Amino acid sequence: MEKIKEKIKSITLKQWHIAVIVIGIIFVSLGAFHSNLWFDESYSVGLARHTFGEIWSIGGHDVHPILYYWMLRIVYLMTGGTIMAYRIFSVIPIAIMIILGYTHIRKDFGEKTGFIFSFLSAFLPEMAQYAIEIRMYSWAILAVTILALYAYRLTKEDNTKNWIIFGLSSLASIYLHYYGLMAAGLINVFLLIYLIVKRRKKGIIFIISFGILQGLAYLPWLVNFATQLSNVSSGYWIGFSFPKTPMELLSSQLAGYVKTSDYTGLLVPTVLALELYAYMIYKTYKYAKAKEDLNSFKWSVIVYFAVILAAIIITALMKTSILYYRYLFVITGLYIFAVSFILGKEENKIEIVAILSVIAILGVYNNIVMMKDNYDYSNQEPIKYLNENVKEGDTIVYADFGGGSVVAVQFADNQVYFYNADNWGVEEAYKAFGPNYEVKVTKDFIDNCSNRVWFVDNIYNSVADEIFEGKGYNKVSEKDFSTKYHDYSYKIVLLEK
Repeated sequence: MEKIKEKIKSITLKQWHIAVIVIGIIFVSLGAFHSNLWFDESYSVGLARHTFGEIWSIGGHDVHPILYYWMLRIVYLMTGGTIMAYRIFSVIPIAIMIILGYTHIRKDFGEKTGFIFSFLSAFLPEMAQYAIEIRMYSWAILAVTILALYAYRLTKEDNTKNWIIFGLSSLASIYLHYYGLMAAGLINVFLLIYLIVKRRKKGIIFIISFGILQGLAYLPWLVNFATQLSNVSSGYWIGFSFPKTPMELLSSQLAGYVKTSDYTGLLVPTVLALELYAYMIYKTYKYAKAKEDLNSFKWSVIVYFAVILAAIIITALMKTSILYYRYLFVITGLYIFAVSFILGKEENKIEIVAILSVIAILGVYNNIVMMKDNYDYSNQEPIKYLNENVKEGDTIVYADFGGGSVVAVQFADNQVYFYNADNWGVEEAYKAFGPNYEVKVTKDFIDNCSNRVWFVDNIYNSVADEIFEGKGYNKVSEKDFSTKYHDYSYKIVLLEK
């Protein structure tokens, strides 16, 4: 026993760090090996099947920039567009985030801070969740984190390589997500102010030059950006509810995958998040009083909350909320750095171990629950049923955009109609689902349906009888499915003339 203790004591922090990197990358990858989809992922998969030009035009009617979809298009061309390939592609940037703790944070801020950064990049509950989503979030957090790191390095010296990485990561940030756009804008402005105050002429010339280049590179997207703003102002984005929304914003990093539809499920992570914020505030006060250098920490906190403030201002001006907990993931690298920086200065090992242990327990619990849902046999049952029964020439109709979109992207060769009675104005954006896909706001499309129609809805609100009443169709079969993945349910009705 003593020999084991001695061996453990002999392991250096550098060796522990390497172990965390390996274990962490495996950990965030565990839930990726399945082919389930939910609405947002279905949209990504559908859009990736289009040409680069089509992605540009269709994506202009979505609510996000198009760089991620172009990247996904490349994956599609390389792999044939398997769901697994897309998920592994999403894991890559989170793996790089974990490695950044060793290659960058450790070198710039010390071994302990670097170790904690890697640890949090792996085990913070939401990391494993977004690492496997077929969405832009994992790439956006990496771009913003690299941008912030190289902005810090540029405060130390004017290095051409650093300026190039800064410029590219800034451009990637603004083309990946609009929270990335806000973060990049703020970081660029703050760095410019710093360089002006320090009278670093070479740096000022560089950042102004890169700013002009970024502006020119973003110029072609401005027309689409204006279109997306009009979509947002007409209520296209997310809503706000109290107290759920504030609790989500406070606890998103710690709540991760495990949430409920009611705010009560957020109580524990919200309390823990408030305790962590209180700890951070106390330690910041303590270190500031001791005259320690907190500049990099302060700026990461300032940018993080400035983005949130900008989102609040935009929400107020546009009278529709863009303040959404999922979007905060884009700037969570700043959050991770801030926590790592403060814990890296902590000399009490018990406090460090206690905080990291709680986070790891939450992360492991989240991942277990998520994997249980991801790999549940029920998830493939509705698609399996349709694969066995849908024939060439059959028409698919749906009114529930959740499960219906999953079916639409899986059966892109069939004619698919989305009956959008509420007229959301998504006709152009939903062209992502393919050339055989149409959005209809009236029932006239039924005249163009084939003799066999598969109607897909959820089990709580089926309107097949109402829509096809008096159209000469008879109900042949009806089957219900409840899946674990995003709690999607499917009521699949076969109608024949």
